[in-house]
Amino acid sequence: MKSIKSKLVIITGLSGSGKSIALHALEDLGFFCIDNLSPNMILNMLETVAKSKESIYEKVAVSIDIRSIKMENNYKDSIDTLYNKLSLLNIDITTIYLHSSYKVLLSRFNATRRRHPLSTSKINLDMAIKKEAEIMIHLKENSNLIIDTDNLLPLDLKKQISSKISIIRNDKDMLIQLQSFGYKNHIPDDSDFVFDVRCLKNPFWNKELRKLSGKDKKVISFIEADKSSLEMQNHIIKFLDKWVPKFLESDRHYLTVSIGCTGGQHRSVYITEMVSRQLITKYNILITHRDIK
Repeated sequence: MKSIKSKLVIITGLSGSGKSIALHALEDLGFFCIDNLSPNMILNMLETVAKSKESIYEKVAVSIDIRSIKMENNYKDSIDTLYNKLSLLNIDITTIYLHSSYKVLLSRFNATRRRHPLSTSKINLDMAIKKEAEIMIHLKENSNLIIDTDNLLPLDLKKQISSKISIIRNDKDMLIQLQSFGYKNHIPDDSDFVFDVRCLKNPFWNKELRKLSGKDKKVISFIEADKSSLEMQNHIIKFLDKWVPKFLESDRHYLTVSIGCTGGQHRSVYITEMVSRQLITKYNILITHRDIK
């Protein structure tokens, strides 16, 4: 490769999860974008990039979807070969996997009347979505950033891609997304670590606090009156302080830490905010509260 370390972003994931939107977001960030390449095509493309001195190739983004995966006779071996060879190159590599739940994908395809790439006269939409998930798991396992797009509008997804890619400046940077959530609305699929804070006293049962969030002073006072809340914070921070550097050593630059309570409105929001204050001096922090408006 060139003396300047190139950056390669691979966009992959399930059909209907937003890969085209993600690729457009990277194009806006100045990436040279190529859609729908197979693993072997990516390796051939990188050979061309390695010989070129054009600055346009310093930031390259490619997408892999089920159509390009099916071009390979043995997709499992081709995926393994791709990542084995990429590890030997002087390239900063990020693989972003876009995930959406079965129900959301079913709804999106029915609403747009688009044909799923695996649909045939013998494979209906239901079967196609499930079959694709089985095949794409091999790419998901090689991804270092998973984004759950169930609740993201196209503009929201673009913002997430832009913020997460832009923050990482060098090999020593780490972006930690801290997100609160409610267990009643399912655990976020993009979670790397999940912490359950439902053991803390619940402000929901106080009628004055029910409609407030974990950011409000009255709720904060209520939760802080429970000494277990400080102990919970300290244990989460201690755990992350111990293990985040290990991930950074293994070339992971993105981690998603999910903190959940029952409804995702009070306890998880409070703990997420408190943990972020301790970690923001060491890492790049992105805070999201999935289940509050």
